[in-house]
Amino acid sequence: MHRRPRWVLTITVVVIAIGVAIWSKFFDGPPEKCKPVIDFLDYSRSQAQKIDSKGGDGVPTVAEDTAYKDWADGLAERAQKVTDPGLAAQATEVAQLANQFVSGLPTLRAQTRARAPGAPAPPQVYEMSLLNDRIVAKLGDLRKECS
Repeated sequence: MHRRPRWVLTITVVVIAIGVAIWSKFFDGPPEKCKPVIDFLDYSRSQAQKIDSKGGDGVPTVAEDTAYKDWADGLAERAQKVTDPGLAAQATEVAQLANQFVSGLPTLRAQTRARAPGAPAPPQVYEMSLLNDRIVAKLGDLRKECS
């Protein structure tokens, strides 16, 4: 019975390890065009956690508007860094929706204050809810494309 030398096994293991390293470095992971989108998504997620951590129930106060404005401004800034045309259009749309959401907060507050006890929710509540749903859906679409 003839045994192969140990160095053949060692070389084989090293070649496989190098192949796996090259594969994971260049071919595994999101494409280059998705890196700004991932930054965009990560920023949105971190800002949402920051806003949620403030524990504001109900309508955001004037003081909380700053956090929402920072979120919308940060999304707009990051959307400009997305270079792929299709992804850039989606990121820009999310940033615009976020800006519309922030712009609607004062109206929401005013309509909520003017509402009589027991009256139905003001129309701005439904508009803001629809904007939120669209933002979440668009963020999900971006996440799918760059996962």
